[in-house]
Amino acid sequence: MAEDLPATPIRILMVEDNALDAELITLQLRRAGLPFTFERTWSDQGMRDALASHDFDVILADHVLPGFSGDLALELAGALAPEVPFIFVSGTLSEELAVEALKRGARDYVVKSRLQRLPDAILRAINEAQERRRLLQVESALSESHQRLRLITDSLPALIAYLDRDHHYRFANQAYMEWHGLDPEAMVGRHAREMVGDEGFASLQEHLDKVLRGERVSFETLAHRRVGPPRHAQVDFVPELDADGGVLGYYAMARDISELKQVQALLTASNESLERQVSERTSALHRSESRLQALFESSFQHQNLLTLDGHIIDTNSASLAAILATKEEVRGALYCEAAWFADTEGVPAIVCQAVLEAAAGNASRHELDLLLPTGKRTFEFSFRPLLDHQGTITAVVSEAVETTARRQAEEALRQSQKIEAVGQLTGGIAHDFNNILTVIAGNVEYAKLLTERLGDVADGSTRALDNALKGVMRAANVTQRLLAFSRRQPLRNMPVDLNAQVRDMEDMLHRSLGELVQLEIVHHPDIWCVEVDPSQLEASVLNLAVNARDAMPEGGRLVIEVDNAHLDDDFTAQNPDVPPGHYAMLRVKDTGHGMSAETLTRVFEPFFTTKEVGRGTGLGLSMVYGFVKQSGGHVLVDSAPGAGTSITLLFPRSAAELPQAGQTEHRGLGGYEMQEEATVLVAEDNDDVRAYTVDTLRQLGYRVLEAHDGASAMRLLERTDVDVDLLFSDIVMPGMSGWELAKRALAHKPALRVLFTSGYPRDIDASGAAGRNIAILGKPFTRSDLARSIRGSLQDGSE
Repeated sequence: MAEDLPATPIRILMVEDNALDAELITLQLRRAGLPFTFERTWSDQGMRDALASHDFDVILADHVLPGFSGDLALELAGALAPEVPFIFVSGTLSEELAVEALKRGARDYVVKSRLQRLPDAILRAINEAQERRRLLQVESALSESHQRLRLITDSLPALIAYLDRDHHYRFANQAYMEWHGLDPEAMVGRHAREMVGDEGFASLQEHLDKVLRGERVSFETLAHRRVGPPRHAQVDFVPELDADGGVLGYYAMARDISELKQVQALLTASNESLERQVSERTSALHRSESRLQALFESSFQHQNLLTLDGHIIDTNSASLAAILATKEEVRGALYCEAAWFADTEGVPAIVCQAVLEAAAGNASRHELDLLLPTGKRTFEFSFRPLLDHQGTITAVVSEAVETTARRQAEEALRQSQKIEAVGQLTGGIAHDFNNILTVIAGNVEYAKLLTERLGDVADGSTRALDNALKGVMRAANVTQRLLAFSRRQPLRNMPVDLNAQVRDMEDMLHRSLGELVQLEIVHHPDIWCVEVDPSQLEASVLNLAVNARDAMPEGGRLVIEVDNAHLDDDFTAQNPDVPPGHYAMLRVKDTGHGMSAETLTRVFEPFFTTKEVGRGTGLGLSMVYGFVKQSGGHVLVDSAPGAGTSITLLFPRSAAELPQAGQTEHRGLGGYEMQEEATVLVAEDNDDVRAYTVDTLRQLGYRVLEAHDGASAMRLLERTDVDVDLLFSDIVMPGMSGWELAKRALAHKPALRVLFTSGYPRDIDASGAAGRNIAILGKPFTRSDLARSIRGSLQDGSE
């Protein structure tokens, strides 16, 4: 940035009430090596006085000021020093407020937490201001040049015009009004034959052929006027050549010489001087028009120039590309009925009204959703009057900026935030519910154990307790789906071959789909490896298949496709939560009745279902969504009423090797016998779960210590008179998590065995490698689950 630093100090007006923030700003500018001087104020009057007494290069303003505000400061700067760039430097400015401020005239905004951006922002704003001043000077000079050219040519008695190769007038001076009775502007576009007649044009053909060959032609002729007898005229045709010598057009000059032939020598000299001036001015005008046309055509904005009654005069390439048309096809058409708006109901009336208001001097802005030949797209249109140098409205300008990508990104962000908020809520509910189910399941199982000892006498009670235990397990399944949606379920990720996974499910899918649904599975021969939980993947595919079956009550076709996919920057721009890269894809596509746009916006919400009461919990797709997101992937849904549904699961490509066929994981308990002398420390913050766990372990013959949080558990472990064999800890506890407790406990006692339990292990990603190698007993758990897990953990530690 050193080579871009200004030679003279930058004069800064700092509107900042906090002295410390002002010092931090100046420190950052000095660190960047900017030469500057500054004056600080924080009030309306102080800012007025500063702007009245000094000139500044840039204004830096906080957004929140005592008795004043950044918005008022921006308004004041716009009134008193509109040419001075204004930059917000604030710690409280939201993105929405910043965008609004930029629309109202601020050049930039910098948050105080990122002051390192400020030096570049100041230099950029000052450079932009200088460029704007230079552009205004160029435009002013161009306008003056054009006026001088018109003044010079109109002041001469000679007829001066410029015609293209096809002999159409492109410029004519005021003398044509006196000679032909036509306004010079009315001459533009007319053919020379219309001015001189067929006979006169034929007499000029020889001279016209010469000038189109690049020759300069001078001759005398008898020319007819609007009134009066014919007059002798000296006519000159001067070709305009391009860089390669080709003729672009020619200048035509005609002078009445009937009374001046006697002074021909003097007139010739005068004409030569005049010719040079006209040529120079006309060339400047031509270059100016060429530059303006180039800017018009190269703009990314959709720009259209309209007559005051709304007909198209000109349109640029960007606008034409949107409707797949050419200028010839749209020029002269009524703008509001043209292809940009014709297929969108209600929009032509809006555009017609906006054009009429602009023609009356009132600018307007409109955000429009349009059905174009290139698809459905969103634009922000502005309609404004075009004024000449006298302030007269001569035309209407329509400009449009496409906002399709921004609108899609905003909608994706809103949907993602809604799903995340619901996920947080459902995860918390599942956590508390799992604790309750743990106590219920354990006590029901214990009651069943006691009842079974009574034999046949308690046969009815045993069945009732069996049913109660089944109900608890079904409730546990619901909470597991809630955890899947909220992305808090513990996953056992491993390398998976999607081809093999779907192939192994084929028989089960056929049984689940029934006779009416035709199943087709498409494999990819070189599928990439992914790392996911195979059981959760299987459950997700089965959920999607069953949903598809229910959407085809009369039968249909279900295709499950496995393939590789590369997500590029264009895709991730529409889906900000998905990084670009390589993914393996699993798509489930049916020919069912499809979903409406309203249903699509809620399809992943837990408990939302379109099925009748009693035929679904509404957790199937939410579980699929949570599992895929927790696995680092993405879910795409494409559906329309009557067109079926396609759901695509994308999983990041893994560098691991694809698993070999028949590769399984097996771990057994061997011949381990319970060590009744083992001591178990139970760390659990829920009183009911802790009481149930402690009672159960004591009934199983273990010595048990209990702690209501991590700090209490560590105090017990650090006592010299306490010998603990196994730490059984909840993961989520106030103050100190289970992961942190295990880390400290193992550092204090490396031989200690650890078993975790949780219904909501949200800290699993922060556990570290050691934490991931420790077994987790999910809640709710029964007495049998607890006994088996405790016994297994003690056995693992003794091997």
